[in-house]
Amino acid sequence: MAHLQIARTQIEGKDFTLNFDYDQLRDGNISKLSDDGRIEWFRQRTHYIFLEPISRLFKGKSPAYRELNSSKQTDLPARSFVIASFSVLLNGIEALGSFLTPSGKNDVRFCTFIAKYLSSWDVTVQNSPYSTNDLKKILWKHFRNGIAHGFCIEHGAIDNEADTARGGWRVVADAGPSGTSQSHLEIGPNAFFRDFRGGVDRFFEDVKTDPHHRANFLIRFREIYPN
Repeated sequence: MAHLQIARTQIEGKDFTLNFDYDQLRDGNISKLSDDGRIEWFRQRTHYIFLEPISRLFKGKSPAYRELNSSKQTDLPARSFVIASFSVLLNGIEALGSFLTPSGKNDVRFCTFIAKYLSSWDVTVQNSPYSTNDLKKILWKHFRNGIAHGFCIEHGAIDNEADTARGGWRVVADAGPSGTSQSHLEIGPNAFFRDFRGGVDRFFEDVKTDPHHRANFLIRFREIYPN
């Protein structure tokens, strides 16, 4: 018996599961949508497969957060999903950035989204522990790539204590070996996620109202979701 797929929304009078294989490959319904309908389908799909699930990973009292993160010595096996959830979030920025610059490289897509929709994170890091003080480039190279390529954030950390710092991040001095002075950059995950959610809302508002953004979005949409 075929697996039942739930119709989760109606757009322009048609039922959609928000899964591309069912909505288009099986039913051909995305082809029947107007451009506004395609934008709405992708907006709802973004919430369905990304924003709503990941929001549970940034709520400390949610069952999903408690299941994936142990906070007591007796809560075994020991586990933490903080780095993994932040990695997923950063990959989401890159994915949405591809709708801003369809022909751009991945780092350009990532940085473009932050510059346009996370402007409070498009800042200069004073006393940066890196060769650059551009925070968006640091997030790309040392956080996004560092986690993806080695489960490591060089000279960096994800720390709830940074949530309350000005801007949601802070540079912390370390006691280096042999008396040398070092430091690391801490990112407040909840502050970052809160700003990201607001940026996503503005992203979709611009898709609806900005002709240039709308044109780039539709180019990328048809590339990823051929219809």
